[in-house]
Amino acid sequence: MTGFTPSMPLTFTSIFFLGYLGYRVFRRLHIPGGAVTGSLVMVAALSSQGVVWADLPSFVSTVFQVVIGIMIGCKFSREKITRLRSLIVPGLMVSAWMLCTGLLVGLLMAKITGLSLGTALYGAVPGGLAEMGLIALSYNLSVPVVSLFQFVRVMVVQLVIPPIASMYGHSKKEEAVSKEIEATDETGDKEKKYYGILLTLMAGGCGGFAAKYLGIPVGGMIGAMVVVGVLRSAGVPLKEMPAWVSVSAQIGLGGYLGSTFTPEIIDVFHRMLFPTLVFSAAIVASGVVLGFLVHRIFGWDLATSLMSCAAAGATQMSVIALDMGADAVTVGLIQVMRLATIVLLMPPIIVLLIF
Repeated sequence: MTGFTPSMPLTFTSIFFLGYLGYRVFRRLHIPGGAVTGSLVMVAALSSQGVVWADLPSFVSTVFQVVIGIMIGCKFSREKITRLRSLIVPGLMVSAWMLCTGLLVGLLMAKITGLSLGTALYGAVPGGLAEMGLIALSYNLSVPVVSLFQFVRVMVVQLVIPPIASMYGHSKKEEAVSKEIEATDETGDKEKKYYGILLTLMAGGCGGFAAKYLGIPVGGMIGAMVVVGVLRSAGVPLKEMPAWVSVSAQIGLGGYLGSTFTPEIIDVFHRMLFPTLVFSAAIVASGVVLGFLVHRIFGWDLATSLMSCAAAGATQMSVIALDMGADAVTVGLIQVMRLATIVLLMPPIIVLLIF
């Protein structure tokens, strides 16, 4: 498809098909979170070789986020709602740590590589790839460089953190939960189940798109998560999504992110391979250290702590937490607090540093 721009339906179908192949490969290799990571790598590999995709509407990404937010929201309960206040302190701790680490690494990156300070800072600060890229574009900075550092960091996180977390025995928990859900599904009334699923989709969709419209960071996911979580905690009979819906959303999201990887970024990568890997590893290592500190200080299980403190996107880490049976609610909330803090504070801080 190089040199040829396919139609939007063909683009969507191709990205999803390639993403599914990547998912199957990563699953065969027993790589945790393979639905997102595998699809992202597969599509990014072709995109970087010059494959041209049609521009997909922004609501496509929002739909994937909504489904994932619903999956997380279904994990809410009245007991977990009462725990929200206890997440304020660790959330602020993670946000401050990541913000300071990103600023320090960005300053070092600018000094060592000769990049402009704004480009280096936006590349180093662990925000979302899309969010940091859009902000860099608005300030006329080097979007490919920012995207490269953000992409490599996220990839390193997704390849390193899940295997570390998987060493601490979450597979049994996930298996038990799966069996419990299966048992419930087998004994439940099918008509009520389908009605509950439809009601869940409607509630999550309204919450997700409303939050997106209001400009809330990762609004599709957080809006759906909050609305579904609150309704379930209030006793509304919302049902969990079938497993295939979650996997499909993960594959679609990973492919969507992979389609943003262009040959221009590859050219930058060739010139900045070593600093990209070194600085990405430094930020990832900082997140691992923070995860162990959070585990020790607040007593969370280590897998949840590591994924809450991982320098990757809220959606990706929440998905992997779901996949591994960790506390996806805690992971999602902490990650969103960090992202919101960075998106709100970084522009004025960088403007002060540059000017």
